[in-house]
Amino acid sequence: MLTSLVFYPSLGYNLFRNYVQGSRWAWYNRVDDTLILGAMPFQSMKNELIGKENVGGVVCCTEEFELKAALNAMREEDWRKEGVEFFAVPMKDFTGSAPRAEIDGAVQFIESVAAKGKTVYVHCKAGRTRSATVATCYLMKSRNWMSNVAWEFLKDKRHQVLLRNAHWRTVNEYRRFLDSNSSSTSSK
Repeated sequence: MLTSLVFYPSLGYNLFRNYVQGSRWAWYNRVDDTLILGAMPFQSMKNELIGKENVGGVVCCTEEFELKAALNAMREEDWRKEGVEFFAVPMKDFTGSAPRAEIDGAVQFIESVAAKGKTVYVHCKAGRTRSATVATCYLMKSRNWMSNVAWEFLKDKRHQVLLRNAHWRTVNEYRRFLDSNSSSTSSK
């Protein structure tokens, strides 16, 4: 209930910050060759993301109502119509986290799209918490980094990212999952 009440004010805040501080509060930022972290993409951004940024996949970390509520937001069917792959990891804003299996599914999705030479756009509403959780997990796996190293790297690329307690729990749980898979693989 709280997330739906604050949806428009927080989306408006993000739009305002991007308008008045575009260089400091960008709508999206490139993290590396395979990953872009950003806010909810709109129809007006489609050509830039697909053409200029080479986006071939999208990881959406919003709840379904958010895409429906945002006027002209790019939805799953819009991306698919453009030939862009789509993966949903719905998380509640402010407090939400996702099960490890969903996070791992998103990370594997990013890897599969990147293997095709395409970029993945990972987003939530503002590109600050939920999408940053997935991006941090991807960096931990792809570079074998600890959570704090991945986080600092991400924060250097997109300074407005923020992980709350629930998101840190998700990130640290994923690191433990990666470590346990690594030790079971190396013992074989």
